[in-house]
Amino acid sequence: PEGCGKSMLLRHAFAKRSKMEIATINCNAQTSETDVIKKLQQACAVATTSSGRVYRPKAERLVLYLKDINLPKPDKYDTMQLIAFLQQMILYKGFYDNLEWMGVERVQIVCSMNPSGTVGRHNLTTRFTAILRIASISYPDRDQLQQVYSEYLKAVLKSRLPSGSDWSDNKQIEKLAGGLLDFY
Repeated sequence: PEGCGKSMLLRHAFAKRSKMEIATINCNAQTSETDVIKKLQQACAVATTSSGRVYRPKAERLVLYLKDINLPKPDKYDTMQLIAFLQQMILYKGFYDNLEWMGVERVQIVCSMNPSGTVGRHNLTTRFTAILRIASISYPDRDQLQQVYSEYLKAVLKSRLPSGSDWSDNKQIEKLAGGLLDFY
């Protein structure tokens, strides 16, 4: 669901890996395969190999992160061109660009989305989802939210207030976090 922390969790996971570049595409109704190709051109170098031309990341690995993957609008045949393109990239490790095969190496595709029941979001094809690893995240419960708010408040209050203030006590901060949640 919206606001459950998908991007934060992914950003945290990406930060744990070294020698990796992240290229983010924020999808909307008009996002197409052209946007993905442009992002690959920005983050990769083209190398010529015995099997043809290949996009290779400038860093050791590239994570192509597509946010809100189910926002692009399907065409009149109910096909999402972006999804069909990504399916081709995943299955065949490349794509056709102006009738020339372009291979893709050391690129990982990561996508996030909200349920398709909300306005402007569309179902992904079962052919596409069958080739993916899918993780589902729900809203955090109250205890988890209180822990998040407490950690956030600790950092803010520590940087803004002197060390001997009333807010240096963790119990007081947890009470404040609980009060904010009650108010919300």
